[in-house]
Parts: sequence; structure tokens; C-alpha cells
Amino acid sequence: MTTAATAKSKRKRPRRKQEEQAYYVIAVESWEWSYSFSVNRMKDSTEPYSDYRHLHLLGSLLRPSKVKAKSVRLVFLPNDAYNSDQWHCHNRPHIGTLSLFRGQMDGLFSMASDVLPLLLTMLTGDRIRYVVINGRKLHYGRTDVEGYRFEMAVDDDDLPPE
Repeated sequence: MTTAATAKSKRKRPRRKQEEQAYYVIAVESWEWSYSFSVNRMKDSTEPYSDYRHLHLLGSLLRPSKVKAKSVRLVFLPNDAYNSDQWHCHNRPHIGTLSLFRGQMDGLFSMASDVLPLLLTMLTGDRIRYVVINGRKLHYGRTDVEGYRFEMAVDDDDLPPE
């Protein structure tokens, strides 16, 4: 091997930029919730029953302003495994995902099931108007989410600059 080839192979690759944090603010315009209960027919599951009680929030993206989303649909999946008494069993790098495709932003999130009755009460009373999601900036239309919160009001002073 020549010295020129050796020098080329020893060059360091440029470091990848650290992914930047982003806050996504969604104005809640409507919501849906339904419940179903059935015998579990899934072969891989050991549970005898299955239930469906996902919370769907529909709205519009207010922030970041550079992301062009016509509509937003967020789906929260309640699960007993995420209740605070079970946190010691988990070590996850994220709690959900956001994706953007053809102007439609979709989010899928884990949620503690013990919080669902409180959220439904607040939504029925029209008290929850915003969802603030924190994670990384979208990369190829997708990002992992590290946290979210439901808010009655959002003040721009509480959020970092875009």
C-alpha cells in the first residue's frame, strides 16, 4: 500500500452533528375515544382478553413554523405497564414517534392507563387545548419523542426559541 493510500484511509470522517431538540405545539381541535373488549385471538399473547381504548387527538401544528403540516393526528395508547408503579421495569430511549408524510403529521405515543380517566374528563370539559411534544427535529419525516404534556394554555416564553 502506498503512503498516499494509507494517508487517505487514516483520515477521520467528519463528526455527525448532534441532533437538535425541537418542540412541537399542537392546537387540539377535536378528539375521539372508543372502547372495545374481546376475547384475545392473537397467537403470541398469553392474555385471555384484549381491549382497545386509544385516545385520538386531532388538530393543527402551531410550532415549529417551518414544518408544513396540514393536519395532525395524535394517538395515545394507554397501558398499565406505563403506570408509575411499573417504571422500574422500563428503560426506553423514547416514548413515541412523530412522522410527517404529504402534509399529514401522525404521532403514536405510549401513555400510563391510570391517567386516561382524568384526561377524558378534561377533554370533555374542553380544558385541554394544546399538546406540547419534545423530541428531536424531524429527519426524513420522522423523529422519536422523548416527552409530551397536555396544556390548557401555552406561553411562548415557556418554550425555547425556534
